[in-house]
Amino acid sequence: MQMHNKTNSVFLLLALALVTAGCSAGEAPKTPDASGKPAAAGTGGAENKAPLKITMAWPLYNELPDMKNAFWTEFKKRTNVDLDIQWIPSGNYNQKLELMLATGDIPEVIAGIGTNVPTFYKAIENGMFWDLTPLLGDFSKYPNFKKNAETGVYDYNKVNGKIYSIPRMRSQIHSSIHMRKDWLDKLGIPAPKTLDEFRETLKKLVKANPNGQGTIGYSGYGVSIMDDSFKPAFGIYDPTYDKDGGLIRDILTPQYADMVEYFRGLYADGSLPKEFATMKEKQAEDLFAAGKAASYGRVVSRDWQYTETNRKIDPNAYVRSLKLKGPKGYAINLRQNFAPGLYISKKVPEAKVKQILDYLESTATKEFLKFGEYGIEGVHYNMVNGYPKMTEQGFKEMVISSYDTFVVTYDSGFKIRNVNAPPEYNKETEEMVKDYLEIGKVNPFSWLLSTTFSDVWPKYSDEYESKTVQAIIGSIPMEQFRSYQAELVNKPELKKAFQEYAKAEKEFKAGQSKK
Repeated sequence: MQMHNKTNSVFLLLALALVTAGCSAGEAPKTPDASGKPAAAGTGGAENKAPLKITMAWPLYNELPDMKNAFWTEFKKRTNVDLDIQWIPSGNYNQKLELMLATGDIPEVIAGIGTNVPTFYKAIENGMFWDLTPLLGDFSKYPNFKKNAETGVYDYNKVNGKIYSIPRMRSQIHSSIHMRKDWLDKLGIPAPKTLDEFRETLKKLVKANPNGQGTIGYSGYGVSIMDDSFKPAFGIYDPTYDKDGGLIRDILTPQYADMVEYFRGLYADGSLPKEFATMKEKQAEDLFAAGKAASYGRVVSRDWQYTETNRKIDPNAYVRSLKLKGPKGYAINLRQNFAPGLYISKKVPEAKVKQILDYLESTATKEFLKFGEYGIEGVHYNMVNGYPKMTEQGFKEMVISSYDTFVVTYDSGFKIRNVNAPPEYNKETEEMVKDYLEIGKVNPFSWLLSTTFSDVWPKYSDEYESKTVQAIIGSIPMEQFRSYQAELVNKPELKKAFQEYAKAEKEFKAGQSKK
């Protein structure tokens, strides 16, 4: 896999012309005609043909979009594709998708949730989605996909050596720990640089109660309160082997218990929501977005979003991400340079699968990414002093859902900048994260697979989560949690899974060394 070690300047992207490549059914994408307009995808450019209708299931991260607004109307015009999307609140998406898989009632295209999710992995193995390997071939018919393939993303997404999804590219710099910096400045507290300082800072903020309503230190929900950003700081992503050479799954390592113990301390300090174990994702986010919490873990680009939402309550609000060092690294969780891909139901006829692939191929360009991020010039944004400035309509319509349903191409700044932020704010963000790729870490279990773990872990997962919460709130001693963890690690079926992970790791490294 090619690693991107420098964050591309946002200004380079903004200079790109807004040109979109389309494609025809069964053909490679077509170039724009003399008028600069792309040929319609899936139709051979024939204006009299009806749009290709595709049903989808997709997680929703914002308000329900109006699929007849200016952006989606232009989207349909450019692609000649009519998307019939079942938008599912992101916090409920996994559960809803698992229900769909259990009943076999799934749309033509769905957003994947990661092959490391046991139920989803089994659905792939059970033939619920198209094996795209023979259709993609050497990618000669899909030049935009081929660019992604050359970076190795399809290797990371293979299941049993086969390609079942079209990955959506994204920046590796993604997750962050947000902080109300204006509260720190107001109280004369320096921004924390280590996890120990972070804990002490939260204690001070809870005591000072800057919002006057009972300030929460760090907001989160369930076991997810231990946001992925913290895991690299405790060495959870560092390979850990059992005495037989098996690669222990990340959540079962001693380092994971160290992180649990850290959050146990935060809870004892009164820095976590008392009811975090029963909270949902949106509740946790709302606490921070509404000025009730000092810190929250999400995406770097949301620094500005949370600044804006908090300014509705406090005009001095200012949110910035932290760079915290822990005992075994920085609290910087890098992602793979792709998001879980798009999967096509096996119920879709092969002819239509090819049309869907042509549509997805046509969207995998920098030009289309700019369209999905900024919209239409003169409608959603205007160029001011060389930078796009969002209009009121742009603020309303250009949201995550605008670009989520197609194959975005790689852009290292995509989850860093915020289209609604002032250019100087985005420039400051770029400077803030410039060394993240060097000091952050990627979770290897985002691509390493074990059939045995997928089969057996569902038997233990609920109890394990329950024990984790019990350890955090102090209802069981940490020694008991560590003993329980060790008991699981020594179960024969899980030891078998660790051997499979070790084998997968070895094979993957061998494959990468040949590139």
